[in-house]
Amino acid sequence: MKRIALALALMLQATAGFAACRGIDYRDHLPPAARAQLHREMAATPFSEGNHWVAAKGRRTIHVIGTMHGGDARMAKVMRTLRPALVSAQAIYLETSDQDMERLDRMPPAMARSFLLPQGRELRHLLTPEAWQRFKLTTQVSGASLETMNRMQPWAISMFVVQSGCRPYGFGLRRGLDDRISDFARRKRIPMGALETPEQALAAISGLPLRDQARMLELELQLIQSDKPEDATPVEAYFDQSVWTSFVLAPWISAQYSSFSRAETQRLWAQYNRRLLDQRNLRWMQVIGAARQDRIVVAVGAAHLPGKNGLLNLLQSKGFSLTRAPW
Repeated sequence: MKRIALALALMLQATAGFAACRGIDYRDHLPPAARAQLHREMAATPFSEGNHWVAAKGRRTIHVIGTMHGGDARMAKVMRTLRPALVSAQAIYLETSDQDMERLDRMPPAMARSFLLPQGRELRHLLTPEAWQRFKLTTQVSGASLETMNRMQPWAISMFVVQSGCRPYGFGLRRGLDDRISDFARRKRIPMGALETPEQALAAISGLPLRDQARMLELELQLIQSDKPEDATPVEAYFDQSVWTSFVLAPWISAQYSSFSRAETQRLWAQYNRRLLDQRNLRWMQVIGAARQDRIVVAVGAAHLPGKNGLLNLLQSKGFSLTRAPW
């Protein structure tokens, strides 16, 4: 177990250095039918746009800021806009604390279990023979240990091994907006809080059924070994303050370059979003509601803001009035 934990910790540290994004924004390459469907779904999604909102109720004011976990030079301008809201806060709440993330980087053996398959299970038995061959090729290119990967849960491989520079979400990605806000809070001595521990976040994703984790990994393996250009849509949509477009388009894009039907990719993405977004949002609302300060900032991944179970709609359902703010 110690050897596996060390390998995982080294892999986490390595994710900070992948190449810059050189992909395409798929919003610029949609056929008319897909573009019309995108507009319909965005219109039907509560709070589908905007990376900075103010929720107000009585004496309480909550600035909700949508972040991107990966670094980008455009973040400097965003920080200049956000500073007045940050400096006026009595506390700033991020997804997790810096101390907890440092603990994740060290990867104690108990935490490593969230990354590992149950005793006696192996990745090669979860994947189809064709997918296993694709995976072996990917492992050779990445330089990762096939023996270690064979014992890992598919979600972890998808997040840390099947990588590109156009992927802004995941643990270990430094100098994103979260990091900049955290650095600012420390310099200004603004108290910081955490909405969850890394263990809670890991439990959300590792709780996905292994069969579906394997199918998502098979899909990603097909995509990276196809002629599909890298997907810059999440990053560009984030800076357009419409990151939800990338989530709406993901099943359509995947279906263009894989053997997976759009119906299956939609099912897999819907389940992923329920566990990684909706269920965590509902748990975070308990922490936000229990906060003792009247003026707080909640800075979380931008995908947590939109939707029926997004933080903004959940706050509105609790009687808060929502106003879009400069970003």
